[in-house]
Amino acid sequence: MADEDDQGERAPEETSGGDAPSKEGDSNDASMTQPDGAPPDGEPGAPAEDAPEAGARASERAEPRGDDATPDERSRAASEGEPHPPLEDAPASSGDENPPSSHETKKAAAWGRPLVRFDEAWTRLEARLCVGVLLLEVLSLSLWVALKGLSAPPDSESPAGVVFRGLIGALVLGAVGYFAPRKQSLQVRRAISMGGVVLGIALAKTWANVGVSFGSNLLNWYQQASSLTLLGGLRGVGTRLTLWLALLGGSLATGAGKHITIDLITRFLKPKARLPVVLSGWLGAAVICASASWGFFDHISIDSFGADADARPSAKVSAVTKGLGENFFVLRRQLSLDLKTLPHVMRGEPYADWLTGTEWNQWIDDSGFAERYGKEAAEGLKIGADDRRAPAVLIPGKGEMRGDLIDTANLVFPFGLLMIAIRFVLLSLLVLSGHKSLEETGEGMDIERPAGDHLEEGGGA
Repeated sequence: MADEDDQGERAPEETSGGDAPSKEGDSNDASMTQPDGAPPDGEPGAPAEDAPEAGARASERAEPRGDDATPDERSRAASEGEPHPPLEDAPASSGDENPPSSHETKKAAAWGRPLVRFDEAWTRLEARLCVGVLLLEVLSLSLWVALKGLSAPPDSESPAGVVFRGLIGALVLGAVGYFAPRKQSLQVRRAISMGGVVLGIALAKTWANVGVSFGSNLLNWYQQASSLTLLGGLRGVGTRLTLWLALLGGSLATGAGKHITIDLITRFLKPKARLPVVLSGWLGAAVICASASWGFFDHISIDSFGADADARPSAKVSAVTKGLGENFFVLRRQLSLDLKTLPHVMRGEPYADWLTGTEWNQWIDDSGFAERYGKEAAEGLKIGADDRRAPAVLIPGKGEMRGDLIDTANLVFPFGLLMIAIRFVLLSLLVLSGHKSLEETGEGMDIERPAGDHLEEGGGA
């Protein structure tokens, strides 16, 4: 027995020095020669494990467990050495985080596709008009403020001239002080810029008389003898542009379903009952906007274009169309005079003194007054060859057309209301055809209730 123990203890040392057999072979030999319960060589006191059980436990630690396997199946698979069922691939996410609504959107109808294209084109047009009108409004108001400040003399009661020059000086000197010393550090450039701003404000009174006569001449031309005179001057242009911008914004909001709405009732209705109620509201709003549009048009046709109050609608439309033709004729003729006047004004010449009688008479002959009003009426507009006059259009029997285009500009209000009415009808058709939903317009949002406050369908709380 002692010899056998000595041989068993020397066996690991002998195998480590030579060609060692594989571990798999050692484990197989050990399992075949050693009795059950005997400790393996080199590990006294440790019970021997069955190879299948060891492999099963190793595979259990290495491989993930299947989600569908029950605890009994997993334990049985571990005891029998069977591999666990692999994890099933997770279903691909559809990308929709929000679950579908309780009422599915119906399939879009083919007859609504032309309406969709028309709606998209209309929206693009109105968006561009909004940008253009906004830029024109900012330009007109800025020009009005600048010319009023530039034309104000320093000895006037208003300090607008000094304030305007102080702002211009601070802006110019501050910008030069910041961008000129590019090689300096940022702190130095900021310090120089702040010094320029202070210096520009301090020097405002020293050049308070600069540009007064030029600004006054330019402002008076805009206000008294230019195309802007037909619209009430720069202030009148700003007012009409503001109205136009508001109506364009209302039309865009209506087309997107984001208009102002009172949804006190519709938010509590079920989806099936909500649709007819919302559509009825939209169509009612369209009727109201269309009626208001005709009401404003009727008033403008009578008050501004001379239509008979008892005339038929077609006669009123004809009167407005005739008046618009004359107004646009006057506008074209005034624009041609503006192009002739602008170089003289920019050179500092008084706007009312450059146009001689000879030039005026020639302009009357070349501008189509005889064809429109008759030769005798056109001859009555001419002046003496040595006389001078302001470059403003005259109309036979009316004189100068100051503010006459204000009536034409007021037509933007009935026209804008009519566009909003059509938008309501178009929005209703798009919802009916399935190309838009109440959720997109904000009309399909359910009101949020506190937890536990929902009523059961059977009526119980």
